[in-house]
Amino acid sequence: MTAAAVSGRRAGAAGRPVPWTRLGWVTWRQHRAALGGAIALLAVIAAYLAYLGREIHRAYAAYYACAPASLRGVPLGGLLMNPFSSCGRYERAFMSFYGTGQGPVGASGINAQTVPFLLLAVPVLVGAFVGAPALARELESGTFRFAWTQGAGRVRQAAARLVPLAVVLTGAAYGLSALFSWYIGPFVRAGVTGTFPMQLFGTMGTDFAAWTLFSFALSAFAGVLLRRTVGAIAASLLVLTVADVATLMALRQHYLTPVAVTGGAPAGLGNWVVGNWFTSTSGGPADQNASAAIVRHLPPGAPASQVVADLASHHYLQWWTYQPASRWWDFQLIESGWLLAASLLLLAASVLLVRRRPA
Repeated sequence: MTAAAVSGRRAGAAGRPVPWTRLGWVTWRQHRAALGGAIALLAVIAAYLAYLGREIHRAYAAYYACAPASLRGVPLGGLLMNPFSSCGRYERAFMSFYGTGQGPVGASGINAQTVPFLLLAVPVLVGAFVGAPALARELESGTFRFAWTQGAGRVRQAAARLVPLAVVLTGAAYGLSALFSWYIGPFVRAGVTGTFPMQLFGTMGTDFAAWTLFSFALSAFAGVLLRRTVGAIAASLLVLTVADVATLMALRQHYLTPVAVTGGAPAGLGNWVVGNWFTSTSGGPADQNASAAIVRHLPPGAPASQVVADLASHHYLQWWTYQPASRWWDFQLIESGWLLAASLLLLAASVLLVRRRPA
């Protein structure tokens, strides 16, 4: 028997790897529902922030314009504590969006204190529900045995699944955090809140996008490891919650050595007070029982300033440790940096597991 020889040109064309554009198209076809759902959720949140943020900015502009010209160049924090009688209605209109009890809550029924807490859950949910099925779906159904023989290779197919999804989610999350920064901006400029509180730190700057990427990478790794989509989602949600809480409560405050001062609380808008304590005449930490005995004669409910003054008269000194507001971007870049590094390691580990998995 004889067989027709295949020309070198056609043989080379047959052995040419599948282009990245086609692999990207396959990724879109397979994950368009999950990705579309995530983008739709972010779009709904963005529409809400844009609508209510415009109303907040209008109320802030009206209140600021009412202030005397001599005070327009200073933060409004002092004005909010001592509002002018003629500007009271503008203050109440502005502060009502923050839910402080000075007026009805904003038009949406969700005030500006509640929104950032809700946003903290978005990176965890979006990353888990998009990242877990990225590779686990084919491993769970067994279709990877067919997919890996289609001229693309395991590594290229895994990279084509993970990289576009990670880039789209991270970019969309960063856009949403920029919109939220604009939304909450009037309250920051007015001195109502700083940017170090946990509900704001994680939803502004680069942190929100970094946590979204980390959530996606961790969920994708769990999907490859467990080869079950639902199990990977549950495991990643648990691990992400623990990691988020541990960062908020124990890790973030130690990124940089805090500044220690004595006397009153650290002055300055937006400083993050980490802790405070008293030292005795010997310079060591004050004994709790001894200090309590000194202020025992004070009436119940005495103001903290009176307690501190009474202890100071007995040579007890109060110390404070805090992170200055000027370090906010340093903290953002530190946290985003280690989240980015962890995400890249998890994505690389996911591709490595796919490569070494027996067919």
